[in-house]
Amino acid sequence: MSDPSRPSSHPEFWNVRYERDEPLFGAEPSAFVEGQAHRLPPQSEIVELGAGEGRTPAWLAREHGHHATAVDFSEAALATAREWATAEGLALDAVQADVRTWQPDRRWDAAIVTFLQLRPKERAWLYRLLKAIVRPGGWIFAEWFRPAHLSGDYDRMGPSRMDRMVPADEVRRAFADERHACVEAVDVDLHEGPHLRGAAAVVRATVRTAAS
Repeated sequence: MSDPSRPSSHPEFWNVRYERDEPLFGAEPSAFVEGQAHRLPPQSEIVELGAGEGRTPAWLAREHGHHATAVDFSEAALATAREWATAEGLALDAVQADVRTWQPDRRWDAAIVTFLQLRPKERAWLYRLLKAIVRPGGWIFAEWFRPAHLSGDYDRMGPSRMDRMVPADEVRRAFADERHACVEAVDVDLHEGPHLRGAAAVVRATVRTAAS
């Protein structure tokens, strides 16, 4: 499912970017997930798809005692996640996998995805995957750049192609059948490392899956 014309769709591209002394997107968690963390019961099992160096799963394990799993296709990124887990004794697993084809044989209490750049058909797979890997009554927290980011008065960051932008209505349709789905198009000021910094147009989804 990778796009040969887009280097960023291959792990080798990200391995090179993550091979640096400082975390590529900083060490602090996603501000959106930080604001939603109160919804999670104690000792929850949480997975982030496209987790990069695991900054958000590490924070959830460190600050809230959750057992977290970081999934990414970049081994260089996951090496940092493993270093954090070892140095701090965190309940954090690192799994190398491409979320565009990943089919795990288990479920979690919550799933997270933030700023993962996928094409429309790949996102359709992602939405199904998110719902499949979360236990009934669990949570999905997701954030992407929305189309207005490319045309509005926002700081330059994130994808440069419109097909990587995620419309709010697309997300609403994807989770329309869930128990609770709050999908909002909002303008935010990001401060998440050197590459996610400034004014941004995003779509944020807080979803509680249907009970069995």
